[in-house]
Formats: sequence, structure tokens, C-alpha cells
Amino acid sequence: MAVYKILHYPHVLLRKQSTPVEKFTASLKQFVDGMIETMNAFEGIGLAAPQVGVLKRVIIVDVRPYFENDSLKDWHGSYKFTCDGKQLDLPSPLVLVNPEIVGKEQEIIFPYDGCLSFPGVDRGNTTRWKNIVLEAKTADEKSIRIECNGILSICLQHELDHLEGVLFIDRVQGQVSENEVLADIEDHEADTGTRRRMKKLKLVDARAEKFDFV
Repeated sequence: MAVYKILHYPHVLLRKQSTPVEKFTASLKQFVDGMIETMNAFEGIGLAAPQVGVLKRVIIVDVRPYFENDSLKDWHGSYKFTCDGKQLDLPSPLVLVNPEIVGKEQEIIFPYDGCLSFPGVDRGNTTRWKNIVLEAKTADEKSIRIECNGILSICLQHELDHLEGVLFIDRVQGQVSENEVLADIEDHEADTGTRRRMKKLKLVDARAEKFDFV
């Protein structure tokens, strides 16, 4: 299975808006599988299609590491997940096609944020909504509805921003130094251990794949 190359800031595609998926094909499922493999390979808890160069409205999240960490209980939050009208346990990972926030309330400041497109960059105090209601489709076109708060809400909002060309540094309270962000990314990319790991992964450029849903 493919592990895709993740685009790093300030790549131009990270600032582009994504378009809805109109064709729910086997190729879409193949792409989603690759996104999951990529997120796991880079030890992330979320990934959006634009981060691998595909400007379609597809995101995945997996917040199990947070739910399994008692020291992060304050941000575990709660959720209600329904698929085709049936209430179910939250899938892990969660795949969302054409996601849209249809309800939100209570603006909050989240103390930590990070992103696979910003390797080596740690910034905090991002503005988010505490409670959201989100609707989307699965990769096989079933209808999803999620009502949530806590880390699931935060992660979903982060990935949804990517679909609009919005990045987490845009939501940080206070001034963000562009030079410091770029320096942190360059330091990470130049690290010997990081470079060895990248070679072992044998990354695939998703932009070169012939997906029929694009």
C-alpha cells in the first residue's frame, strides 16, 4: 500500500481550496487507504487530501491516542456518531468525504496544535469552536453525522481548515514568525534521523497517481 509524500509549508497547494468529491469509486477508496497508511507512517492523528497534493474534500482522523491517554482527560470530550441514521461507535480511523460543519458554538483557545505539513513546528493557543456538528459521506457514500467536543472537535476543525487553504498558524493567538516556522521545518528536514526514515518509507507522489475521482 502507498505512503504518500506530505507537502510541507509553504507549498502553494496548501493554500488552495479543495473541490467536492463527485465520483465515489474504487479509486477513491484506494486513495483513502493510502491516506490512512500515510497518517500512520508519520504518526499523525489527522490528514487532509490537500496535504498530499490532491485538492478534493477528503479528510481522515484518528484520535485514539488521546482517548487512551489519561493525562489528556480534560480534552477527551464526548461525541455522538451516526451513519445512515444509526448511532454507532466512532470508527478508527474516521474517513470523511465532503465534510461540512452545520453547527458550532462557544469559541475557545486550544493550548496546543501541530501539523504534518509543519514538521518540527510546535505552536499553541489556536482559536477553535468547542462544540461542532458535522455532516459528511463515507468513501462508499453513506451519510455521516457527528456531534462532538474535545479533541475530536479540535482535530476535525484542523483538517477541515486544510480544505479551505487555511493553516493552523493562521489561528494562533499572537504573532507567528514566518522565519522561525521555516527554520524549524528546515531543521527537521535536515535532521539525519529524519532523512534516513524518509528513505525507508519509499514515498509515492499522490499527484502523479491517476485517480478517477479527481
